[in-house]
Amino acid sequence: MEKVKNYIWLQFFFILLVSLFVVQECESKRANNKEESVKSINWIYDIDSALYLGMGENKLLMIDFMAEWCPPCRKMEDSTFRHPEVVKKTSLFIPVRIDVDRQREIAIKYNGNARKYGGVGIPNILFMTGDEKEIRHIVGYYDYEAFLAVLDSVLNENVLDKRKL
Repeated sequence: MEKVKNYIWLQFFFILLVSLFVVQECESKRANNKEESVKSINWIYDIDSALYLGMGENKLLMIDFMAEWCPPCRKMEDSTFRHPEVVKKTSLFIPVRIDVDRQREIAIKYNGNARKYGGVGIPNILFMTGDEKEIRHIVGYYDYEAFLAVLDSVLNENVLDKRKL
C-alpha cells in the first residue's frame, strides 16, 4: 500500500513539473512573439485597402515607395524601419509599401517613382489622408532620428489642420 501511495505522489509531482515547464515555455514564446511583432512595421501592399482603412480609422497613410534594387531603400528597411521607436510611432499611421517595379501605375499617380522611371527618386515617402489629401512628401534616406522628427511633424501638422475645421 505504501508503494502505491509513493507511486501516486511521484506521478503527481511529475505531472506538476511537466505542467510548470509547459506553462513557462508558453509564456516565453508569447514574450518572444511580442518582441518580434514590435521589430517590424505591419505594411499593407494594396493602396485601395489602405485608403479605405485611412478613411474608416481616421488615420493618415504613410506610403513608402521603394524597390528591391535600391540601396537607400534597403538601408531604411534594415535600420530606420526596424528601430523600435519608429515601429511604435508608425502604428499611428496606415503604413503602405509600394514597390515601384511591381506597382508602377500607383507610383506614377502619387509621384513616387524612381528616377529611372522619370520620377523624383526613391526611397520616397508620401503622407496623406484617406481622401488623398497630401500632407508631406519626403525623398531620400532618413535615419531613425530624422524619420521620427518627420513623423512627429506630420502628426502635429495633422492635429493642427483638424482643429481649424
